[in-house]
Amino acid sequence: MLPLNTFTKTLIFDRSNLKFAIGVWLGLSFSIAVILSTIGIMDGFTKTMRSGLQSSMGDLYFYSRSGFFELTPDEEQTIEDIGLVDLTGYIETQAFLVYEGSSKGVAVKGIDPTEFSNLSGLSISPEEGKVAIGAQLAKQLKIKEGEELVIVLAKGNKGMEGLPSLNRFTVSEIVNHGIYEKDLRFVYMNREELSQILGVTGKRNVYAVNVKDRNQKNLTNIIENFRFQLEDQLGLDYRVKPYWYDYDTLLKAVEIQKLTIGLVLQIIVVVSIFNVLSFITFLDDRKSQQIFLFQALGMGPKDIRKTWYTVITLLWVCSCAFSQVFVEIFNFALGNLSILQLPGSVYNLERIELSIGASDYILVFASTLFWMFLILSFALYRMSKKSILSGLREEFA
Repeated sequence: MLPLNTFTKTLIFDRSNLKFAIGVWLGLSFSIAVILSTIGIMDGFTKTMRSGLQSSMGDLYFYSRSGFFELTPDEEQTIEDIGLVDLTGYIETQAFLVYEGSSKGVAVKGIDPTEFSNLSGLSISPEEGKVAIGAQLAKQLKIKEGEELVIVLAKGNKGMEGLPSLNRFTVSEIVNHGIYEKDLRFVYMNREELSQILGVTGKRNVYAVNVKDRNQKNLTNIIENFRFQLEDQLGLDYRVKPYWYDYDTLLKAVEIQKLTIGLVLQIIVVVSIFNVLSFITFLDDRKSQQIFLFQALGMGPKDIRKTWYTVITLLWVCSCAFSQVFVEIFNFALGNLSILQLPGSVYNLERIELSIGASDYILVFASTLFWMFLILSFALYRMSKKSILSGLREEFA
């Protein structure tokens, strides 16, 4: 059989054919990149959402059906024994934030700075008389660090204690969770100060913990297993939830949508493969005399088909490699172009980074190769059936 490079140079490497080949290559690369980026957006949404949720409440949180409570030393030891760490209790309550005539409902969290930092990784250190507020809340009400605001808290429901308590604080920090709703609603203050205001000194209404085993591949399953163990240990009076509980339906919907969109977008790849088919047909018609000469010099139909398959495989490899360039361009655009900024009130996130795993690359690349061989095989088989006599007639036409 004649060398592959001789056959390839004869068919492709003239100016018009080369331009056509580059166009087909770029088109296929772009199609692959679109599918990868779509999957990356879905995975990036899930990853960013989970990261933001986890940073605000740890891996697991639990509360009592009775309201405020205090864990006993035995219960704390039990939690440690089953493999949970970074236990912290905090107070969470609803309130109104008032600033320069504007008010907004917020969720106030009274935290211990050291414990909460160990749990979430967020460095928040509200001192007495100071609060930390979410980035979107600060943006919406135009609050800056060092400015004062008023938080209206309920003190109880007995006698005059039922009247709201107006408390003035200074904004010491602006917190960014990465999730729009939490950045819009959360206010952090010193736990002891909040417990004194509410009259629940020494008690908490929410506890949060992390799992000790941080295997990222199976972290979701690990958290679920510890959830059931913790429920068994604490009893029926407690409710144990994973950090993603409030957004579970949304996260499941995204996974289903990723599969559906991935299947639909296969049409883009199929269209690009038909462009490849047009290119091969174009070469076969335009270079029919040269192909006849190769056959006359000893290349059989199977040899020509194998050579075409090799060319197709090389095109697939180059397209898969160059698609990464388009993916990086898409990722940069998502992170920097304002036109691609998401409405946070709708999607809970404003910015998404593409997150594409090895399994996603394998799936997209393999499916592209499958469609290429499936569609092009029929055309190549038909082309290989052309007889030498027909080539001879074309040679002397």
